[in-house]
Amino acid sequence: MADLGDMLGSLMSGLIRARRMADEQTAALAEYYKENPLLEGLSVPRIRIPELTIDMPFLIEDNVEGETGEMADSTKIASALEAQLESTLSRNHIKTNHTFRKTFIDEVKKQLELVKQTRAPVMKEAVARSVQKAFAATMTKTRTILTAKETETIAKDLRSKLSAVSIAKEPLIPSIVANIKTADVKEQTSTASVVRLKITLKEEGLEWATQVGESGGVIHTLQPE
Repeated sequence: MADLGDMLGSLMSGLIRARRMADEQTAALAEYYKENPLLEGLSVPRIRIPELTIDMPFLIEDNVEGETGEMADSTKIASALEAQLESTLSRNHIKTNHTFRKTFIDEVKKQLELVKQTRAPVMKEAVARSVQKAFAATMTKTRTILTAKETETIAKDLRSKLSAVSIAKEPLIPSIVANIKTADVKEQTSTASVVRLKITLKEEGLEWATQVGESGGVIHTLQPE
């Protein structure tokens, strides 16, 4: 038995690996053609699978219900962020006053309570964005001016700390437990009752694109062919 999502992921990743292996062989064959005078003028064969349709019977063994997860206590998060802020300011010699730090912690607690009231699924990114709002509100209320580098340094350290302390209980994604063993499918189902999954996988290629960033550095990005 396996999770249906894992099973579908394995099918898709298997197709990707098959394409990689085929391309590696094509590259090796291209080198061979290049070095052989009788073959160098011929086109190099390349195998692709632009579309693959799979029709697969399986059994649904169980359905695991999901859970929304639980955010850590607001006071605990605020306390951890306060300690991190103090450390970051001291380590990087960033000057702020006591009012800034107190206002920030108050704003963090306020924003975290708003997150709880939405009753939306708990996610680290939602907590991180609420802290970002708290930081921006603090800058405005205290009329604090920081350089772009100082702001980036503080935000990076706070996000890193949040990743470790924001979630008390990780959310559980709902899943379907499936059985794809041929013997079990034949023994436990009939033609009328068997569950069938028909999925079509289409191949799309990506290629590396290189461009110069605003600061002069080279940026590599993956883009569709």
